[in-house]
Amino acid sequence: MLTKEKKDLMVMKLLHYFITEKNYNPVIVHGVQNEIWLENMDSEFRIVRIVMNYIHNKEQLDFDNFKVNRLTKQIKLKTFTLKMKVMSFYLDLNEDVEISNNKNHFMVSVKTEKSLKDNENVKNFFSDMSQKLKFSEEGAALYEKINADILKRNFEQSEKINDLFRTKKPVVTNFLMVIITIAMVSMYVFGNGSMDIKTLFDFGALVKNGSPVRLVTSIFLHIGIFHFFMNTWALKLLGGQTENFYGHIKTLIIFLYSGIVGNLLSLILMADNNISAGASGAIFGLMGAILYFALNQRTFMGEALRREILPVIIVNLMLGFMVPGINIFAHVGGFIGGMIISTALGIKYKSSKFEKINGSIASVILIVFLSFLAYFM
Repeated sequence: MLTKEKKDLMVMKLLHYFITEKNYNPVIVHGVQNEIWLENMDSEFRIVRIVMNYIHNKEQLDFDNFKVNRLTKQIKLKTFTLKMKVMSFYLDLNEDVEISNNKNHFMVSVKTEKSLKDNENVKNFFSDMSQKLKFSEEGAALYEKINADILKRNFEQSEKINDLFRTKKPVVTNFLMVIITIAMVSMYVFGNGSMDIKTLFDFGALVKNGSPVRLVTSIFLHIGIFHFFMNTWALKLLGGQTENFYGHIKTLIIFLYSGIVGNLLSLILMADNNISAGASGAIFGLMGAILYFALNQRTFMGEALRREILPVIIVNLMLGFMVPGINIFAHVGGFIGGMIISTALGIKYKSSKFEKINGSIASVILIVFLSFLAYFM
């Protein structure tokens, strides 16, 4: 059994390990006392608990397990997470109380620092813990080092989050809006308007057996003033948000790639005599990119993901199926393209090289496969 002084020191060491070595962040959980919850959505154990409460019998342990299940359900809903494993470190557990793992809750009894080294859960999932809990400092110097390291790491993490969510000037979004506006005006100045089939064809709208160049040019054309205003408004909202999350160059790549994927799917599935134009596929690609970002940052965007992002995407996709005249193939293709190319481009401070390589391979395969079906089948 740990004394109060040793318990406090063990809490500090465990916090130091999980925060500085394993990239966990403290999470506020209402209704708990004498325990600390740490969260890392990229870890196998997304929640780690450090429990200082005295657990004196099996009934109290069972209640603690019930409480963990109830609270993790709330966190899963908030962060849009399907599975959530928890590991609890009990620092004051009666020796007569036997602990056991269940499917989603693993338990560790911390009687001494050596007991961590011998614990099967620690050896299996946090094998470097015993080594990382060793410090050359002692007494006040040890507390000072631990506090300094945790503060440094929290400051660095805060700087990264501020940079990631910092509002950026929508340079690319404004540029794309200008190009789309110029294209719309030009169809009226140099042609017979945006509703005229010949004018749309001459300016590069999408048609069966047309030049591959039309995959790009048709993105910037719109059929009718209402179509133009709706897509321009959507681009202003979603493009600016995408630039905030991904930056200027990545946003341009997402927009063009998604538009091309949407147009390729349209060519494969559209009727021979149809003509198509619009930035809708590219805009749905921006939706896909925002969804990918939110899923990867759901610690901070879980509520927005559940209440705003997903409902908007679902409603817009449903409208595409229900409203006549809308090219739903471009919408679906653009959305899928936006998700896949976002994986390839990655999220700053988040995506691994492995994830980016896989996303790049998938992006190339998708374009090649759809191009083969659209132009050679």
